[in-house]
Amino acid sequence: MQYTSLLEAIRAQDSDTGWPGRKHRRLQDSPLNRTLRRLEQGELIRRHRELEFPYHATYELSVAATELLAVMAPLATWAETHTDLVDRARQRRRAEDGTSR
Repeated sequence: MQYTSLLEAIRAQDSDTGWPGRKHRRLQDSPLNRTLRRLEQGELIRRHRELEFPYHATYELSVAATELLAVMAPLATWAETHTDLVDRARQRRRAEDGTSR
């Protein structure tokens, strides 16, 4: 995807993150830039920059990132399915820690 398409896709997501106590914050350019650079340094994405006008960069997942996503997707699905369990565990941890995040 191109950078602007990535930014628009992230911003278009529903403002409700689905996680209790978390509010959506509109993503700005700088955090996305930093994240993309870190992912590139970690070899999880590849950046391709056009050498001709109009200049733009496109990003794609590396093979390692694709494999990681395939492994992590079922975990994310499980967490969404068992939100009540995750919430109860989070509440117990907060009670034990004495925090009220």
